[in-house]
Amino acid sequence: MRWAVASALSTVATAWAVIAQPADPLPAGPGHDLVTTTCAQCHAIGTAIAKRRSPEDWAGIIQRMIGLGAPLDADQAKVAQTYLVAHFAPQARSSDAVSAPRSAATQQAAITYPRPSGPSQWPAYGGGDANMNFSPLAQIAPKNVARLKQAWVFHYGAGQHDQGDQGLDARFEVTPLLIGGVMYISTPTNPLKPDLKSTITALEPETGKVIWKYEAPANIHGRGIAYWPGDAKTAPRILFGTDGGYVMAVDVTTGRPARGFGRGGRIDAYIGVASEMVGETRRDTYTIPNPVSIYKDLFITAARPGEAGPPGPLGDIRAWDVHTGRLVWTFHVVPQPGEPGHETYTGDEWRNVSGANVWSTMSLDAENGILYAPTGDLNADARGPNLYANTLLALDAATGKLRWHRQITHHDIWDWDSPTPAMLFDLDREGKKIPAVAITGKHGLFFMFERLTGAPLNGFEEKPTPQPSAPSDEVWPTQPFPTAPGPVARTQMTRDEVADLLPGMKNFCQSYWDENKVVSAPLYAPRQSPDHATITYPGPTGGPNWGGGSYNPDLGLYFINVQNRAVYRPKAEAGSGLGMSMHAAVPDAGQEAGPAAPYAPRPPRGRGTPAFSFKAPDGTYLSCGATPWGELVAVDVVHQRIAWRSPLGTTPSLGAKGLMTGAANLGGSMATKSGLVFIGASNDRKFHAYDGRTGKLLWQADLEASAHATPISFMGKDGRQYVVVAAAGGTAVGGREMSDTLVAYRLP
Repeated sequence: MRWAVASALSTVATAWAVIAQPADPLPAGPGHDLVTTTCAQCHAIGTAIAKRRSPEDWAGIIQRMIGLGAPLDADQAKVAQTYLVAHFAPQARSSDAVSAPRSAATQQAAITYPRPSGPSQWPAYGGGDANMNFSPLAQIAPKNVARLKQAWVFHYGAGQHDQGDQGLDARFEVTPLLIGGVMYISTPTNPLKPDLKSTITALEPETGKVIWKYEAPANIHGRGIAYWPGDAKTAPRILFGTDGGYVMAVDVTTGRPARGFGRGGRIDAYIGVASEMVGETRRDTYTIPNPVSIYKDLFITAARPGEAGPPGPLGDIRAWDVHTGRLVWTFHVVPQPGEPGHETYTGDEWRNVSGANVWSTMSLDAENGILYAPTGDLNADARGPNLYANTLLALDAATGKLRWHRQITHHDIWDWDSPTPAMLFDLDREGKKIPAVAITGKHGLFFMFERLTGAPLNGFEEKPTPQPSAPSDEVWPTQPFPTAPGPVARTQMTRDEVADLLPGMKNFCQSYWDENKVVSAPLYAPRQSPDHATITYPGPTGGPNWGGGSYNPDLGLYFINVQNRAVYRPKAEAGSGLGMSMHAAVPDAGQEAGPAAPYAPRPPRGRGTPAFSFKAPDGTYLSCGATPWGELVAVDVVHQRIAWRSPLGTTPSLGAKGLMTGAANLGGSMATKSGLVFIGASNDRKFHAYDGRTGKLLWQADLEASAHATPISFMGKDGRQYVVVAAAGGTAVGGREMSDTLVAYRLP
């Protein structure tokens, strides 16, 4: 572990004082007895010295104490101030100095550590358990957002390069936490810098300066971390997953692995999900990918077991004791023998299945004790509806028992997971507040359910779906559709909608369409046919994806970013499947390189020749698919309609014509009370602010790399509102430009 000191005026100490002190914690020297006897009359000595202060601050505190009755004359006040300044003034800030770790709370310290709330905090991924990604701040508003300026930039050490995405483990997609005046982030390793350590880093949120840093023994995996506020006997903890299927806890008062948690602050979450047949063969693919959910003294984990298909580790949802790391309950996302729903699986199709897992983020209704978990596809060739795959699960957070569930895609052959975090809100219907939960899948359908019962709030109708020309049990006969609104992402296109961005482009694309006898199939149609070439929407990355949406409760608008990426398949050969393999027509992109060897640099993405695309003069390939290729969409949840759509992202190589094309995007948005929506996500290295009421783009800034992350906002101790986003590039849709930046903005 390596420490970087910010100052002894530690914001950590201010947030979680007081830590247990020995009988006489004060150093010897002139004024020792005076301070001890005077301060001890009203409170513990530890309270007085828990925070280091400037000479002016100590003078002000002494005068305030005198005003409250402290028996000190002017000379004694001067002696007390001199003593306190000598021993408890801020230390000089130095990036190279090493700080002494703070004492951990003991059983003798009757302390509670609150989980702060309010406009100056961002205490959990998504802004809180409800995953609304909403800030109640309004200092930055539509009328002044154009004046927004960069406040600071933090570089975690990977540097800049143009080698493109270096793989899932090296992606910096973190959403920071802001708790008690301290910002916490995780940072990844990078194969281009073998000596770079993965860290939990605490930052001063107004400056981006390091307060402390913990270097983890393995790469920290995922898009963020979770904070548990502690209790009377245990200090607060940061929890996070690492490569190899481990979960770690770090004590925020010491910056060290949490004592009493597992072995050395780490538990092995791979144990219990891998059968003897699987053994250690899949440990390298198994992780706890996103922030865990905190419910009272439990932390609840999802899983990313990998996509190699069975036999593999299970994708179960599990709860653990946050003090010790001991397992408390397990929910099997694929029902095991003897469990309800197991009968929906045939033979051994349930055995060692890795899918139906939650690889995104869960939500929590703490008041009612319900966990909401969106699952992905089954990742196996099982018959039947694939129970609990592509489903919103509502589980009892204390026991793991199923409350209710709604499957939003049956027998998924399209890779249409449910990756967007469920969003919890109160729906205003005819003056009555209804506890609601909203979710979208990659397919772009938007569902709302009553939170306690799962009753549909915007319809849930099973409709017949397009079937292949030859009978097949791969395509389920019906699928659920909401009554309203319509899909948030494109689900079909016509020949007349092919893109027309460069001379000759439309003619080329339409000729391609005609020569291949293309059919644009509707939602849920098979991706390929033995009779003709096929174009389907959305692509395997959505529609919506893991970034999810944001919600402004004052406007009743849910904001979600989507991709409109055409999936082109030529006429199928005999024996071909109907679903997953595809050539996606991606704007300005070629074929994705295969997985890199562990800890080896990932080669730049090859260009290839994407299908259903037009080669531009600069050598890039532009999708023939209808524009915009990326959008930000606002859903009016009260009136169940699409309020507006705006292009998200640009194609810089097209000049003025590229300003309205939209772009491939991954990452999330953040809404504010003033009516703004902040989002990076697009692969053009831009950070944007939209008017949430109209969808008008009001401001954007250039970044070192694209911001495939979700921004946060908070009020600094200087009384200024900040907006912060990770901008590192990468992901499945990113460009070649990569960086290691966390960027903050504020008004001048």
